[in-house]
Amino acid sequence: MPTRRNRRSWTLVVLAVAALGAISAIPADASDIVPELQPDALARAKVIRAEVNARYRRVPGRKLAVTEASWTGVIESFTLFGPDAIRTVSAANGVWYAICPPQARCPYPGRRLARPAADYQPRRLALELAARTFTETSADLVAVGLPTPRFTMLVIERADLVGQLPGLADALRAIPPTSQPRLVDLLTRPHVFVAAGLETTLSGRDALMAYPRWPVPDAT
Repeated sequence: MPTRRNRRSWTLVVLAVAALGAISAIPADASDIVPELQPDALARAKVIRAEVNARYRRVPGRKLAVTEASWTGVIESFTLFGPDAIRTVSAANGVWYAICPPQARCPYPGRRLARPAADYQPRRLALELAARTFTETSADLVAVGLPTPRFTMLVIERADLVGQLPGLADALRAIPPTSQPRLVDLLTRPHVFVAAGLETTLSGRDALMAYPRWPVPDAT
């Protein structure tokens, strides 16, 4: 079981989202029982964070750092609003990462240090974190806070990348972080969401509501 200390930073993020406002109770999706994140998976996620930071520290230009690797299970689920459907994703077996510019305070880094959601490098970094996490741990969900003016995150499930693993993780590590393969856009843009607030589910726990940053797949 992840420790209280491991949960603290993600809890603060959830509290920040709560300030956006909560609405009425929504049903919890209990169709599938999802196991909690295993301690060894969280330990490995912290190693991934350190290794990815070491790679991206050498990238010229504006710096980014992965400032957190923790358990998503302080909330019950993510409620993701799409153009045609609403999807509930359990947070029980997931890892949360936060990407932030040095000296900024995320998830709200401030206008001077924030990056637009379309900025390539944060999404490339987020995809590398997700691909490695799915390849090297038993986690089924990765959520990555992006350094944007509004609380924006990549929320991606193992099933979304199953056809790309494990080769994707190896490919991203082999390609310099400054390169910009189109595959990064194809795999990240459909999974970038803007947080809208917390809702209480019928179980009494919280769901983090979010809507797609780009509702139309080919939008810029």
